[in-house]
Amino acid sequence: MHVLTKRLSPLLAMLLVSGLTACGKTEVSAPKDTKSDVAQVIKVGSDMTFPPFEYMLDNKPAGFDIDLMSEIFKTSNATVDFVDTRFSNLIPGLEGNKFDAVISGMYITPERLMKVDMIPYFKSTESVVVLSDSAYKPKVRDDLCGKTIATQKGSLFPDQLNKISKESCIAKGKAAITVREFDTSPQAIQAVLAKAADAQYDDTSVAKTAVKKLNNRVEITSTEQFFPFIGGIVVRKGDTATYNRIQDGLEKMKASGEYDALIKKYDLIAPTADEIKTFMAQAQKKS
Repeated sequence: MHVLTKRLSPLLAMLLVSGLTACGKTEVSAPKDTKSDVAQVIKVGSDMTFPPFEYMLDNKPAGFDIDLMSEIFKTSNATVDFVDTRFSNLIPGLEGNKFDAVISGMYITPERLMKVDMIPYFKSTESVVVLSDSAYKPKVRDDLCGKTIATQKGSLFPDQLNKISKESCIAKGKAAITVREFDTSPQAIQAVLAKAADAQYDDTSVAKTAVKKLNNRVEITSTEQFFPFIGGIVVRKGDTATYNRIQDGLEKMKASGEYDALIKKYDLIAPTADEIKTFMAQAQKKS
């Protein structure tokens, strides 16, 4: 060390010695706080073509599901990044880790509960929509026989219509229902407007919204409650952390009155605690 120092300028030698001395010190940094004050971003898949549940307004997600999910995660210091995805790709996307959760007016069924976990949050049924000036005014399932009915692909609606066709039409010697599937609900109603389908079969709340949006060019004529159901927020099977976080946020909204306010705003129906208990018990038993 002395030989090397003699060959260098006094300033350079001093810097070198200081540097080596510094390298010999062990510096202990303060442990990082694992709890960040920055809000976490949660990715949520949703089909933004299904008003009043979710749709685009001024290039931004809007609707009951959007407001609900945003408030649910706000209670735990998180924000939501909604990913617009067609309905049939939502559960596969969740299973493929593209989202942390899914909300899209999705029915709770035994088949879905085999793949994912679902948190009940609204109830509804289905309605049939036709052109207001049409002579065709279907009221009950038998009235759909021999007709072309438009509906949303990937939903339970095609299966329901095929079930009606088999049990209420073919079994009674009537003509089968021709089911036309479209990627989105607006495309299905457009088929009715273009007279490419006799009617549309859809969620009642969605059908009501379509009637208003189209200034009564279409109307709901059905009087039957076809397949009453309860809808659920979807999380990956076994993801208890996300499930509990959503459930807790939803309960806080119910306690504060925010949930009831949103239900009223979007003209939806809230299931009672007893209805949820009974429905989920039956669905889980079958799954």
